Amino acid sequence: MSITPADREAIIALCKAHDGTHDMWKRDFRRCIVYKSYFIKYDNDDYLRFQYETQKYIHSMAIGDPSAPRVPEVVDYFTPDQCTAYLVMEFIDNTTPADNAPEKVADALRWLASVPAPAGLTIGSVGGGPARHRLFKDYRAPLLFSSKLALETYMNKALEWIPSYGRPAKISFSDDKVIFTQSDMDKSNFFLDGNGKICIIDFDTVALLPESFASYTMRSGTNLFASEVAEYLDWPRSPNQYSMARAGVIINMTSDWTLGLDKDGLPDTRG
Repeated sequence: MSITPADREAIIALCKAHDGTHDMWKRDFRRCIVYKSYFIKYDNDDYLRFQYETQKYIHSMAIGDPSAPRVPEVVDYFTPDQCTAYLVMEFIDNTTPADNAPEKVADALRWLASVPAPAGLTIGSVGGGPARHRLFKDYRAPLLFSSKLALETYMNKALEWIPSYGRPAKISFSDDKVIFTQSDMDKSNFFLDGNGKICIIDFDTVALLPESFASYTMRSGTNLFASEVAEYLDWPRSPNQYSMARAGVIINMTSDWTLGLDKDGLPDTRG
């Protein structure tokens, strides 16, 4: 597969037309189109680049691995105005929803968790982006945490806002592995291709995080699809579950997203 300059121009025009003919403020609006045999996502480069880097990396790890889910190949990524970016990937057709295949989704998540981190990345998205998870304000970690200890310190800092008489136990990630996890268990992020192979299609919220975050996603009790998939996973309930839920409430309430800390979990003294 290859993209020509003419294809790029056509994609840009179609995306502008898509914006112009749809209500961008509607909840179900998506900045994506289909062009020829390609599926295109477009958005701000600062936001989309990390999806691109993550998807490209995960796809490279899936190649030649029969146990891997199908990951759409990235064909092109370009930013003609250094602002809006266009992520071009293969379009997988003849698909069916994965609603009735929770075991296959569980297999995909188990494989994803086994993917080794690229060199130099400890916490967050491939390419150096912040981790994404519902516990963070606007689903986005406020810092590029340098270690799981720094992230642990941040979460426990949030717990300090709770009066001591009602404060839950401290959070500890010391026994957690850091794994790739899909933090958005919307069933639309998974489907079956024409051969019945499970596909992962959205890497916006795929990031390296301690295992407790993966457990929290699967066992929060608010997502029926996630609960169905969790039945096929051998992931134990994290002892941090309740404390993380309480910390998440504080994190989403405060105006200082960093809680006064830096990426190493130390007090930010920059003034």
